[in-house]
Amino acid sequence: MAGPGFLGHSAGPLLLLLLVLPLQQALPEGPLVFVALVFRHGDRAPLASYPTDPHKEAASTLWPRGLGQLTREGVQQQLELGRFLRSRYEDFLSPQYRREEVYIRSTDFDRTLESAQANLAGLFPEAAPGSPEADWRPIPVHTVPVSEDKLLRFPMRSCPRYHELLQETTEAEEYQEALEGWTDFLTRLENFTGLLLVGEPLRRAWKVLDTLICQQAHGLPLPSWASSDVLQTLAQISALDIGAHVGPPRAAEKAQLTGGILLDAILSNFSRVQRLGLPLKMVMYSAHDSTLLALQGALGLYDGHAPPYAACLGFEFRRRLGDLDEDGGNVTISLFYRNDSAHQPLSLSLPGCPAPCPLGHFHQLTAPVRP
Repeated sequence: MAGPGFLGHSAGPLLLLLLVLPLQQALPEGPLVFVALVFRHGDRAPLASYPTDPHKEAASTLWPRGLGQLTREGVQQQLELGRFLRSRYEDFLSPQYRREEVYIRSTDFDRTLESAQANLAGLFPEAAPGSPEADWRPIPVHTVPVSEDKLLRFPMRSCPRYHELLQETTEAEEYQEALEGWTDFLTRLENFTGLLLVGEPLRRAWKVLDTLICQQAHGLPLPSWASSDVLQTLAQISALDIGAHVGPPRAAEKAQLTGGILLDAILSNFSRVQRLGLPLKMVMYSAHDSTLLALQGALGLYDGHAPPYAACLGFEFRRRLGDLDEDGGNVTISLFYRNDSAHQPLSLSLPGCPAPCPLGHFHQLTAPVRP
């Protein structure tokens, strides 16, 4: 299951609009038969520093495990997510881990591999540190080298066609006008950070934002120039960059090269389970904000906000009660998004197909964004 086959489709672009409903308002659903979960790793250290960073010299003390590594807070976030999943699927999964029921895939990064392990410790208590030695059981997390991962790490930089689509977007008049409006801001930011930002990929500005947010979250004082207005402007610039990667123009074709691959794999996994009568109940993907953003883009769910740490997008397949659906059998699919542990997850619905959506209709709606 590390590399499920992908189905090919040819269709015109499709714009999927998002309707968000509180989870408790979802329509009655039948028994659960399969679940796919895609979640971002937990809290981590900054990925990088910048030349004038006042905390640069103390990085080894502030982040003893290294830049980009999972923090203690990140471990706790994933433990909490795993416990939430145990509560949600208490009557669906076996009390203890069974390899034929659950499959876990991660990108080949320390922070995602460790996040998967921490999540599993919450989902299956026998995998938790401190369990009695006789009861403790490690749970396998599968991965492939980063250079070979086309499922969770998309070839945005190495794919010539995707590069063409992105270039078309960034050269468009609307994008250039937005970028021009931030030229003075980026020039000032160059003086503050010592980085070249004007005329460079916007990801550089995002890295500055990421560093500042990580430091702020861990109680470190920010430089005087890093006001709330500066952080807000950096977030707007980041949203423009993300929108260029996953949004229009040619959003469907972009999705076919990125998030649509994962979406198709999720649907293919379920089809294979049903066709072969496999006991597999859940597939979990431990990945990155970029993975979730690409998947949200493929579904038309990107709302301008980056997924927070430990955000989780779930696909729940259920037996439908009532008439059979000609294309998808008697199966429906519902989506939920958990982006705040203090609140109940949101139920996501596509216009024209309120949750629970017949699987055949879901296939039709998403065909243009799948490869």
